[in-house]
Amino acid sequence: MSWTLAELSKIETDVLRKSVVDALLMESNLLELCPWETIGQLSTGIIKVQNLPSVGFRKINAGYTESTGHFEHAVENIALMGVDIDTDIAIARAKNTIADARAIQQAMSLRAMAFAFNDKFINGDPTTAPADALEYKGLRKRVDDISDEGYTNQKILTSVTASTGILNSSNESHNFLNDLDKLIYAISGHKPDFLLMNMKMLLALRSVLRKEKLLDNTRDMFDRVVDVYQGCRLIDIGVKADQSTEVITSTETVAGVDAAADEHTSIYAVKFGVGEMTWGIQEYPLEVRDLGELEDKPVFRTRVDFPLGLATINPRSLARLYGVIPDASAA
Repeated sequence: MSWTLAELSKIETDVLRKSVVDALLMESNLLELCPWETIGQLSTGIIKVQNLPSVGFRKINAGYTESTGHFEHAVENIALMGVDIDTDIAIARAKNTIADARAIQQAMSLRAMAFAFNDKFINGDPTTAPADALEYKGLRKRVDDISDEGYTNQKILTSVTASTGILNSSNESHNFLNDLDKLIYAISGHKPDFLLMNMKMLLALRSVLRKEKLLDNTRDMFDRVVDVYQGCRLIDIGVKADQSTEVITSTETVAGVDAAADEHTSIYAVKFGVGEMTWGIQEYPLEVRDLGELEDKPVFRTRVDFPLGLATINPRSLARLYGVIPDASAA
C-alpha cells in the first residue's frame, strides 16, 4: 500500500510527527503529490518492458511465428536523508525569547530538508563526486538515461528562437505552446500529473496561457491557488536551501543553440504511479524522534529520518522540454 505525505498528514495522530510532515508539505509540492512505497530494504529490483512481442498473420493450417517480449532488470537504491535538530538547553530555557527556540530550529531545519528534497528530485546524480554519491537519481539524469535507451521523444529541444523568447513574439508563443503539447503528449496517457519549472518560467508560461485563455486554476491542500494547463498542475519547484540558487536554473547550456542570452531553462513532465510509472520508495516511513538531552553536551535533539529514493518503471512517465528562453529581453 502506498501513501502520499498529504494523505498521511490527515490521519497522523502523533503531534510531533504531524508538525514535521505539515512543515515539509508547506515547502514542497512534490512531497504533497509523490506516492511512497515502503520496501523495507536499501534497494529494490524492478522489471521494465524493453520491447513487445511481434504479432503476425498465418495461412490456413499454418502456425504463427513465435515471439517473446523482452524485459530489463534494474535496481533502484535508497538514499539516507534526514537531519538532527539541536537546540542548546540555555537557549531553550531562556524566558526572554519571542518564540519557542526548539520550534524555531525545527521550522528552519525542515525548510532546508524540503528544499534539499526538491533539489535532488531534479538534480540528484549518484554517479558524481564521492561526496555526492549518497544521493538518489533525480529527473534530469533519469530523462537522459531514458533518451539514451532510445526513447528520444522524452527529451525535447524547443523550437523557439533563442534570440526571441516566448514572451516577445506571438508566433514564438504559439511555437512554444506546440512544444509544450509535445511534452505533455510524450507522457503515458498524454496527461502528466504536473509540469515542473522555475519561477521565471512559470510566470512566463502563465502569461502566455492567460493571453490565449488557456489557464485554469485549482487549490491545493493548504487552499493556495494552483495553476493548471490541460489538467496538469504547473509547479515552481523553487530554490535550494541557500534561498537563491534555482533548482531548475535559467542558465542551462544547450549544445548547438545560441546561448548568448544565457537564459535557457527546462520544464519537466512527470506522471506518478506505484509499480507502473514513477514513484517514491522508502525503506520505512518518515520517522521523527525527540531524543531529549544528549549525554555529551547540553542540547536537546530532535531527529528526522527519511530513507528514500525514486523508482521509474515506465520510461514514458518522465519527459523534459529544454532550451526554453522565457523572456529574451530580460537577458
